[in-house]
Amino acid sequence: MMTLEQLGILQRSQLEAWMAVTEETFGGVNRLIALNLQAFKAGLGETEQCVQEAVGAQDAGQWWNAQARYLQPAGERVSGYTRNVVEIGMETQNGIARALQRHGDEVRRQWGYVAENLADAVPPGAEAAVKFLKASVGLEVAAAEAAEGAATQAASDAVAKASAAP
Repeated sequence: MMTLEQLGILQRSQLEAWMAVTEETFGGVNRLIALNLQAFKAGLGETEQCVQEAVGAQDAGQWWNAQARYLQPAGERVSGYTRNVVEIGMETQNGIARALQRHGDEVRRQWGYVAENLADAVPPGAEAAVKFLKASVGLEVAAAEAAEGAATQAASDAVAKASAAP
């Protein structure tokens, strides 16, 4: 039979895992917000400069030149911004995967322990329910390991694609 202390340990393990995932997620969101603020400030400054040049234009040619000077590097800015967003996403995904792997092993071990203890405490005739619970825990473990492997592979693929991008 599982004691209150063991149940507390299981709950604490699960809470620690979710807190680690939440910290990684908020860290990624904070970096993305900082990037957006930086891009917004830079865009405002460039727009102000462009407007001042356009207002001071003496003819249509100067006006068009001012617009062209502003729009020409826009593609590079968008490309750099996209690279930064992808980098933040990959770092966040890797952090979440590491947190899940670090804490997930402990949570899965604890759930296996719960299933084993439950098997000892069930009344006669409930063996099918215990087998079902053990199978469910086993499937969860297999699914978690497959998800971790897929996340790791996706992150490495994204890094490779981002590195290959111009």
